[in-house]
Order: sequence, then structure tokens, then C-alpha cells
Amino acid sequence: MTWRVTVQMPSTRSYRCHYHPKDRDGYPTPCDSGVLPFVQIRARDAESAQRIAHQITGCSISSVERLEAAAA
Repeated sequence: MTWRVTVQMPSTRSYRCHYHPKDRDGYPTPCDSGVLPFVQIRARDAESAQRIAHQITGCSISSVERLEAAAA
């Protein structure tokens, strides 16, 4: 008897996470331009992307948006 096992890895998507930067004392600093900096993350879902972005930046995350693949 032969068994075939197929393992599907959860697909990852690209997310852009905007964050509030901090000053040297650790307090949130306003952006002069009004545009928040961002990091791009590959994750399973938006919640995972938000957690990873917070771990990377150490800042509070303002928004998370999924980046869609461009249509050909």
C-alpha cells in the first residue's frame, strides 16, 4: 500500500505596514510631511504582518494594507 501525503504551506502575501516613528526618548514623533514611514512584510495575514512589523520597528503600527499583484 502506498500513501501519498501532500503538505500545503500557507501562502504568504505582501503587506505594507505604516508606523508612527519614535524620537530618541521613545516618544511618538509627528511627521512633518504628513506621510508615515512604512515597512513591507510577507506574512500569512494582516494580523501576522502587524505583529512582525511591530517587532521589527518597535513602533506602534498605524495601518496594514495588503498589496495586490499587478494584473498583466
